[in-house]
Amino acid sequence: MTPEKQSQPIPVTTDTKRSFGLDQPLFRAAIGVALLILVVLCIWPVQAMSLSHEGGPFESISAAALVLAGGIALFRYRGISRLYIGLVCLLLAERELAADIYAVDSLPYGILNGLDTLLDMNAVRVILAVLALGGLLWHGVPNGWRAFKQRVPFLMVFFLAGMCAVVAQGLEEVSGALKDDLSDQMIMRLFVLEETLEMFFSIGILASVLIGWPKATTEENLNDQQSDQS
Repeated sequence: MTPEKQSQPIPVTTDTKRSFGLDQPLFRAAIGVALLILVVLCIWPVQAMSLSHEGGPFESISAAALVLAGGIALFRYRGISRLYIGLVCLLLAERELAADIYAVDSLPYGILNGLDTLLDMNAVRVILAVLALGGLLWHGVPNGWRAFKQRVPFLMVFFLAGMCAVVAQGLEEVSGALKDDLSDQMIMRLFVLEETLEMFFSIGILASVLIGWPKATTEENLNDQQSDQS
C-alpha cells in the first residue's frame, strides 16, 4: 500500500514575501548615509551654509533631480491618466529654481521668468489642477492602494521622501515662529537641515520614479489596465 503524498509547503519567493524593500542592503545603506549626512550638518552648520544657500549645490541637486524625475516619468508613464506624475515633478522643480539668482539678461532668467508668468495665468492653473487632481484620483489613489497591499518598494521610498518634505516644512515653520528666541547658530542649523531634507525629498522622488512597479511581473501595466477599466 503506497503511503499518501503529503502536501508540500509553497516556497516563499520574493514575490510572496515583500517587505517594501526594507530588507535590501542598498536601502539600508541609503538610509544610513542620509542619517550620517544630517548628523554631520547638525555638528557643522556654519560650514554647511556654503552648500545650502539659495542657488547653491543642495538646491541645484534638488531641481536637477526633480527635472530628471519629471522627464523620466513623462517618457516611462505615458497616457493622460499618468501625465500628472511627470507634471507634478516638473512643477516642483520650477519652485526650486529662482529666477532672481540669475542676471536679468541671461537665458536662465528669461526661461524661469517666462515660466513664472505663464503659471500665474488663471487658465493655465485650472488646466494643471484638473490634470493633476484628475490623474491622482483616477490613477494615483487606486494604484497606491494596490502598491500598499503588494508592498511594492517604490511606495516606501515615496513615503520617506514625503516625510522629508513634511519635516522640512515643519522646521521652516518652527524657525520662523521662534526666530526671536533662537540663537543665530540654531537658526542656521534649522535652515541647513531644511534645505538638506528638501534635497532628500527630490532624490527620493527620483528614486521612486526610477523603481516603479517590478517589471518581472508587469504589475505596472496590469494595474494601469485595471484603473482604466474601473
